[in-house]
Order: sequence, then structure tokens, then C-alpha cells
Amino acid sequence: MFSCEPGRSLFISHGCLIISARVSSTWLHHIHMIKSLKPVTSVIVAALSPKYGIGAQGKLPWRLKQEMKYFKDVTSAARAGSINAVVMGRKTWESIPKKFRPLPNRLNIVLSRSFSNEEKDGVLYFNSIDSIMSNLAQSNYWYHDKPIDKIFIIGGAEIYNSVMKGDLVDNLLVTNIRYVGNPEAEPVLDTFLDWDMSLWEQSNVSRIREFSDVEFEEGIIKEGDYEYEYTMWERRK
Repeated sequence: MFSCEPGRSLFISHGCLIISARVSSTWLHHIHMIKSLKPVTSVIVAALSPKYGIGAQGKLPWRLKQEMKYFKDVTSAARAGSINAVVMGRKTWESIPKKFRPLPNRLNIVLSRSFSNEEKDGVLYFNSIDSIMSNLAQSNYWYHDKPIDKIFIIGGAEIYNSVMKGDLVDNLLVTNIRYVGNPEAEPVLDTFLDWDMSLWEQSNVSRIREFSDVEFEEGIIKEGDYEYEYTMWERRK
């Protein structure tokens, strides 16, 4: 926490280190603007139509390279000087190969009832979604030297369904997938999203670009035995 007036010295204390610097009114305005912005909370998920299936025996039944790039780009793109947070359950965390975790350029947060609330090796561990949101979803939370820009809920099903029962989520980024291969080879899914989509309204695809500030292919994309499309949903007013 700090305060200062334009043109005067700013003293920042970190442990035994004290830094003094001259502060301009423009710089202070920028800092206060960042601190006043509440992070947007989004769910981002790829689901198979029409039943919103997302997994089979704890694994993704598809491997879609463009969709994986879209996920990485959207969850990584934050305002200058800030960082996004990705929130996941323990099983989702453990499903990521060790060499790829934590997911780079994002604050990784892992949720499990068995955890204590702590930080370890740059990863935050919490034991309830309420603990996560009460800490992150406020305008004055900073992770080390960066404020949180956006919060992304990235799985698995229990967390997806839990956050959707309350009013924690601002928007949904859903990759709508269809299987178009051999019907006899269609994957049998056992994990589904239990959402009331009547509470949500699909937005124009341009809203995804406005929200994420990343480039992606619009319309139907085909990879292997699947077709998919990126969609965004916002709460009905």
C-alpha cells in the first residue's frame, strides 16, 4: 500500500528495502486507474454440442491445436503492467504435463478442499472458491508487483458448475464443438456442464476481440473429426 502527491517523493517499502522516486501526476493517475478496476471473471471452456460434454475418463477427448492456441492467447493477454489469473481444480492442474506447468505468463491458482491457503513456487493454493474470489476479485489485489486484470475459470467440471450457480462470473467464452467424423467412432463423454443457459445471451463474435484484444479465426473451424466455433455469452439484463 502506498500514497503520494504529485511532484513529491514516493517511498515504497519492501522488507528492508526502501526505494525513493519522484512521481509525476500522470504516473499516479495511471496507478490509481489500475487499482480502481475490478478484475473481470470469465469461464473459458471447450464443450461438445449439444449436451456440453467436456471430458471422458478425466481427459479431453480431442486435441485441437488452433483451439489450444486460442486458449493460451486469450488467457495470457492482459493490460500492460498487469497479469491474468487462471483458476483450476487439482485434477486439472495434475493433468497438465509437469514441463508445461505452471502455465506461463499467468498467475496459476489451484483449488482443492485439502489445501491450505498458501503460495508455493509461484502458484497459489486455495481450499474454496469463495477464498479465491474474496482475495482476487477486488480492485486492490496485486500479485507481487502486478495487479490482476482478468480471472479465468479453466476447469474442471465441478468448479465450472459451482461458479455458475452463483453470480461470480461476468461472461462465458465457450468453444462450441461438433463431432463430424465416423459416427461409430464418436467419443463417449462422461463429464458435462450443468448450466442454465437461459440466463445468458450470446454476444457478437466481435465482443471476444474487444474483450481479449487477440486475433483469432472467426466462423467454423475444422480440425480432424471436429468442427468448432468461438462464442461469447453475457448475462441477460
